[in-house]
Amino acid sequence: MFKRKKKEMMVYVVMGFLEAGKTSLICDLITDDMYDDVKTLILACEEGEEEYTQDILNRGKAVCEYIEDEEAFCGEVIKKFLKKHRPDRIIIEYNGMWPVAHIPKLCDELEEICFDSEVIFQTLDVANDETFLLYMKNMPSMMVEHFKMAQMVIVNRCTVEKTNKTAIRGSIKAVNPAVQIVYESEDDAFYEMKEELPFDINAEVIDISNDDFGLWYIDMSEHQENYDGKTLKVTGMIQKPSGLPQGFVVFGRFAMTCCADDVQYMGFLCKADSWEEYKNKQYVTVTARLEYKYMDEYGEEGPVFYAEEIIPAEKPDEELVYFN
Repeated sequence: MFKRKKKEMMVYVVMGFLEAGKTSLICDLITDDMYDDVKTLILACEEGEEEYTQDILNRGKAVCEYIEDEEAFCGEVIKKFLKKHRPDRIIIEYNGMWPVAHIPKLCDELEEICFDSEVIFQTLDVANDETFLLYMKNMPSMMVEHFKMAQMVIVNRCTVEKTNKTAIRGSIKAVNPAVQIVYESEDDAFYEMKEELPFDINAEVIDISNDDFGLWYIDMSEHQENYDGKTLKVTGMIQKPSGLPQGFVVFGRFAMTCCADDVQYMGFLCKADSWEEYKNKQYVTVTARLEYKYMDEYGEEGPVFYAEEIIPAEKPDEELVYFN
């Protein structure tokens, strides 16, 4: 029997705080020439500095409805708007101060409401580079929740003079390694600016300081080709869980991704001739060759250190690793 293919309902959720640039992004989305025949329902959960003018809405074949009450952000309310406007896609300008836990719940509700369509969610987080580090300092947990939920983070208003791509990437990738980061700037020179690391990846022995452990860990996770087969000198803590193959320990550091309640151990396998003289949870400085290979403990390919030299080390002045 012939089975009719379901049509697709794209649902974009645009997160970010006030003045991040959410409205500007949505205006660009609805006026893109690629979507001339697409009718869009915008659900605005806050009123920002910029408004959706009637001219923009007409050009983009869009309508805008406001949901100002957090309790009204639910399937039943949105179902009424869908019946009223019958859109081809939905763009949600999400209130940056609301918990992101509402988003997956709404996804489930929309799949039931739009049972005759395949609902495809895309989550975008918009950040203003001018306020990025300030928000990370004062509202880290909320920023982190956005990063975890986002499939793409768009950082706008970037400049050669002020944008610290290394710090931004570290903050985001620490909690969501798979997320795509897009930088936007009106300065063409910004896109030619190379991201500088605080250590030399071309050195005979790449020396990673205690303060740079987090940035190195993120870069090592993203750019395997820069480290595979290289020799590094790194200080970290060893742990000796049961069940590891002979000669292996877990080597790493404790890291704080946003707050004191969100501390986790970041470690990877390290092999040496013998670890007997070193205690569990002891700090050591390891000079080792790094290789990427499949290990059962990872369940996939991952970084493995092969120690050439091990020296007892003092506990770092700052035990927790940060990513910016």
